[in-house]
Amino acid sequence: MAGDGHILPTLPSKFGPLPVEALASRALRLVNVRRWWFLVTVLLVFAAAVVMVKRQKPVFRATGTMTVDQAAPRVMSTDSDVAPLSSQGGKPYYQAQRQILQSRDLAAIVVNRLGLARDERFLGIANPELRLTRAQKDSVIATADVVGMMASRVLTESPDESGIVKVSIEDTDPDMAKDLVNAVLKAYRDRNIDVKKRVVKEASSDLNAIFKRLEAEKSDSQKNLYIYDRDHDFSDTRRSVVADRIMALNRAMRDAHTVKQRAMQEVSQLRKYKGSRDVFSAAAPALMRDGLLIELKRRFLELSTRRKELATTYLQDHPKIVVVDQQLDQLLGLAGRHVTALHDSAQQQVVAATNEEKDVTTQLALAKDEDSEIRKAKIEHDKLSANADEDRLFYDKVAKRLTETDILRDIGVNNINILDLAVTPKSPVRPNVQVAMSVGLLLALLAGILVAVGVDLLDNTLKTREDIELTLGVPFLGAIPRFLPGDLAEGLPVPVDRIDLYVHYRPNSRVAEAARGVRTNLLFMRPDAPLKALLITSAAPREGKTSTSATLAITLAASTGKALLVDTDLRKPRLHKLFGLPGGEGGLTSHVLTNQPIENFVRRTDVPGLDLLPCGPLPPNPAEIVHTQRFRDMVKRLTELYEVVIFDSSPIELVTEPLVMASLMDGVVLVAHAEATRVDSAKQCVSALQAINANILGVVLSRTRRKSAGYGYYYANGYRRGGQYKYRYQYRYQRDPDADGPPGGDDARG
Repeated sequence: MAGDGHILPTLPSKFGPLPVEALASRALRLVNVRRWWFLVTVLLVFAAAVVMVKRQKPVFRATGTMTVDQAAPRVMSTDSDVAPLSSQGGKPYYQAQRQILQSRDLAAIVVNRLGLARDERFLGIANPELRLTRAQKDSVIATADVVGMMASRVLTESPDESGIVKVSIEDTDPDMAKDLVNAVLKAYRDRNIDVKKRVVKEASSDLNAIFKRLEAEKSDSQKNLYIYDRDHDFSDTRRSVVADRIMALNRAMRDAHTVKQRAMQEVSQLRKYKGSRDVFSAAAPALMRDGLLIELKRRFLELSTRRKELATTYLQDHPKIVVVDQQLDQLLGLAGRHVTALHDSAQQQVVAATNEEKDVTTQLALAKDEDSEIRKAKIEHDKLSANADEDRLFYDKVAKRLTETDILRDIGVNNINILDLAVTPKSPVRPNVQVAMSVGLLLALLAGILVAVGVDLLDNTLKTREDIELTLGVPFLGAIPRFLPGDLAEGLPVPVDRIDLYVHYRPNSRVAEAARGVRTNLLFMRPDAPLKALLITSAAPREGKTSTSATLAITLAASTGKALLVDTDLRKPRLHKLFGLPGGEGGLTSHVLTNQPIENFVRRTDVPGLDLLPCGPLPPNPAEIVHTQRFRDMVKRLTELYEVVIFDSSPIELVTEPLVMASLMDGVVLVAHAEATRVDSAKQCVSALQAINANILGVVLSRTRRKSAGYGYYYANGYRRGGQYKYRYQYRYQRDPDADGPPGGDDARG
């Protein structure tokens, strides 16, 4: 149901989520309320768990242990072991070994060794209870995947990758489990040896082919080196001679170049003085350092000085001066010819130096070519020598590995060792009765809680104050508990035929206290303008409407001193029977249909301050009665005569009279049967009253259950369902089909 009426699931409050303690408390209360559902579910689920455990066949587990090393023991002095390419160290290696233990290849070996392909015990067809014929067994044997069955039953465990591997197999036959485990251990060990031998054999064959190829390559490389060394001279002596020659040629080249440059400079200097008569005034270095020119220049200067001296004494044509001039001309001619000779000599020296430089250049190129040839020959020699050394090294390694592989093939070392063979298990691993029973009990408790929660979720009835206020949105006036006439501790005995007057006979009972609480809530609704006309109605029949009307009327009469209870249930009136008055002497319908005053039909009751207006004769058209103006006038007249008038009407879902009367009243009180009135029914009732703008004062929960103490809405948490009514008036109600409900407000359905 909607709202907060259920204990679970819980909803967050406005202050945040409910604490764990509150949630647990609500869960316990829910289990207590739905305890029969909880207990029955727990018993059924636990019984089912017990039956399942008893029907299970015991399963035994046999376990053997082996050591799996990453490498086989070393029998050679060097690291020459041959292993499959897939073998890796660490965690991947152990994972691969576990896969091998659970492989079909290993399972096939075990099947062949133990003959499991036709083993009826292994195939599970040896049980006489199956009653299989020979033909059926042969069909199972022919179609069964025995290898797959064997592989799927192998369980491996390798804690902390330490190299210790546990192999386990489960079977209903402990001896079969032991035999299978031991067969797997031995098959795995033998298979590992066979694999290593096969790998070594294949490696030996490959190494033989490689050995022959490397042997031929070694011979070819050594032969090529010999031939090359024979045909090429790259000795150190030759290399030294060539190096010295290159060094000498480089020096000669530098000298020739120097001579050429100096001769070219002299040619350049002498070219402009060639044929010149002013040689002695030249400042060219080539002329200034020439001895002959220096001597000629000295002689020329001496003659020039003498001529000057003669010129001071003689005329120009004097023979002495002429002789000196002739001598000067001879000196100049001789100097000019000598300069020309020097120029020609320098030119020839340039040509000679150039030719020498070309010759040295040619010889130097030849020497360098020879040196390069020697170097290339040395490089090729080193390459051929390295190839020969590499081929010889590979040849030696392969030869050594081939020898060691042949030895390993005959030795057959293994890295798998059986540590402990499996023994016949004494006790089964399944079912573990103690654990199974514990789990079954937990599941039973959980199922019981879930069923209790489910039943509570499916229970769409009003039970608590929260249901009314949060779901219906109307005030909660109070709760009136069930009447317990047999409880003499609460007061005087209550006549069975007048059980609905329980408050009158027991004014100090819990019911009376609860009724007074409802009365107080009604009086405080309008403290300034007291309520005069109250309509008591319900959504459906048998919800305690009449008993609640009588209870409230008795309580209001005690407080006001003058109250009237009017029976407006024009279809099944019951108030006249409740107060022991005849019903055919007239009443409400008699007043509406005649001109007699209403006072003529009011009857006094045994309850102090309370009068009763019975229904009177049942009319053929009840709805028309409440629509008349005389009915309206009657309501007004009664409110003038009494302090408070309580109208007990029909259920709203069945007839329309309550809705018509509600518009004439100061307020409407709805009565809901605790744990019986459905929420949707109550909502429809409230919506119908709100549609006509009726003043809904609130809801009273009737026939609530309580645990032991308390009254009113304080015992709302004590509501529960279950138990049949054992009061004697139950049978009286069954004999009276016109009654609105069992006297005392209890539903005859229990």
